[in-house]
Amino acid sequence: MPSDYGDDSGEKLVDWMLRIGQDAGGAAMSASAERLANAFRNARGQVAGTPDAVAEELEDAPQWAKLSMAEFEPLPEYESIRQLIDEELDRASIEHAFHNDGERGFLVFKVEDAPDVDEVFADLERKASEALDEAKERIAQPKSRDAERLAVKAEQAKAASAASKAAREQVRQVERLEQKAR
Repeated sequence: MPSDYGDDSGEKLVDWMLRIGQDAGGAAMSASAERLANAFRNARGQVAGTPDAVAEELEDAPQWAKLSMAEFEPLPEYESIRQLIDEELDRASIEHAFHNDGERGFLVFKVEDAPDVDEVFADLERKASEALDEAKERIAQPKSRDAERLAVKAEQAKAASAASKAAREQVRQVERLEQKAR
């Protein structure tokens, strides 16, 4: 279950994938989820390309790094993905910002936080794969779950109807007794 992740990011990924699945079908959902996982994987490679050792060697090393969001931007529901990344980086207490230079978007963060950013992206990559499996299960079984819910509601309605009928019958018996007593 997404709640097993310890936060709501897994649930957000599942919801994101369900929206994609509903809009474009299961094949598009799988393709989009794979593109998302690849984008996280490739972003991790870019983040890992700014190691602390290299930064320490450079006297005037930049304090901030920027990560291109080019692989994420063409994905459906990009704003949801960006918001998810933002929330996960906030949760990890990583100082960051999103910047758009007019043509491209970037994630900006401190060079010293690169390993932590890499860890967050690794976690999101894993969650994306798990969320895809969960979304596939939900899409495959909505009718059976709905049928179960309807069956439960039908039983509840039957019970309520029977209780209402019994209550009306009691009222009628009381009225009959009152008429006989007069």
